This record gives sequence, C-alpha cells and structure tokens, in this order.
Amino acid sequence: MIRIVTDGACKGNPGAGGWAALIIYTDNRIDELGGREPRTTNNRMELQAVIEGLRHVPADVPVEVITDSKYVLQGATKWVHRWRQHDWQTVQGTSVENRDLWEALADLAGQRVQWQHVYGHTGDVYNERANTIAQAYAAGRTPPPRSVQLPTATEHTSDTGLLSRIEQARPAPTTYLSLVRGKVERHTTWDACKARTHGVPGARLKKCKSAAEELATVRAWNMPDMVLT
Repeated sequence: MIRIVTDGACKGNPGAGGWAALIIYTDNRIDELGGREPRTTNNRMELQAVIEGLRHVPADVPVEVITDSKYVLQGATKWVHRWRQHDWQTVQGTSVENRDLWEALADLAGQRVQWQHVYGHTGDVYNERANTIAQAYAAGRTPPPRSVQLPTATEHTSDTGLLSRIEQARPAPTTYLSLVRGKVERHTTWDACKARTHGVPGARLKKCKSAAEELATVRAWNMPDMVLT
C-alpha cells in the first residue's frame, strides 16, 4: 500500500499558503510534492495536499493517507458522505465551504483510501518534513533539503501508530514519567513522580511535553514502548 503524508500551511488565514505531500512507496522510495497559493486558507491547503498526493499515484492503487488535520479526517470519513447526499448542504442548510476541493477529494479517494490522523509537531519525521515543505512554499521559498534520514516505510508505520496511541492515552499536555524497578508509570504532577522515585536505587524520572518525548524517554530507558499506551 502506498502511503501519503500531507500537510498545509498559511501565512495568515486567509493569506499566502503552501501544501506538501510525501508519497512513500513500498520499496521505500519517496516523492516530495509541494505548491503555493498567493491567497488561500489553511483548510484549503490541507485539502489541496491530499488531492495532489492522490493525483500523483495510480487511481487503482490502495492508499493510506496520513494527515494532522482533523478537518480533513472528519470531512473525508464522516461529513462528505452526507454532503453529497444533500446536494452539498450542511445540516444548518448552508453551502459547504470549500466544496470544490471536497468534491475533487471525494472523487479521487473513492473507496481505496485508509485514513489516519497523526498529531502535528510531536516528532513524527514525515509529518515534520511535510510541514517544512508547506511552510517554505507559504513563505515563497524553495523547501530546504532533508536534514535527517527518513525511516523506512515499515519503521514509520510502527512509529506513527504508536505515537498516535500514546498521544490519546496522555491525560494532560505535560506528563511525568517514572521508572522504578523495571516498570514505567505516567503521572500528571511532578510531585507524584518524585514521590514514586524518592529513595529508590536506580529510579529515573522525566518531564515530557509531547508523545514524542515520552516515546524517546522509554526508548532511552530501554523499556518496551507499549507500556505507555
């Protein structure tokens, strides 16, 4: 299955916008796409990124689309079916915003797309790369070359799903991890974290502001990732 990681950006909303799509093939080849609109909105750029990504691959090939836009995810998996049935009217009786892009996306996606949400700015290297490209185009610049080696498709599939599950399990924006006698626990306060580790030989503790930080912490501690989900 081909995987498409997308992102959109806008300097002002509306304002100058950019979009990006990373096409990840099963043999780990990667095509990087991107473009710019002089005046648009962030939601339109998020949609345009998916549309251009789908246009880039054969129409009969199964695709997984990974987006950090809940607007795109909910629209594609829930709203668009009702909109088409009701002549592109919302439940409030108003015309659907960005109808032109939603129609194009629905036609291109059909039944072949599996949709997945990833939280933006949580350390996912493909999402970060797509964001870099989209932001560059929005600013009227050429995207910079890659500064890091991107993981293989298999490696990224594992990390993307894991980061998403960790983010959903986190009870607060900032969490605190403790490692005591081979067991990791998550806390919502620093005091609780310190209390668990106090006086315990070899105990460790760490403040984390994102799912990516939690994942990096347990890996640094050589602990199983799934303990956090």
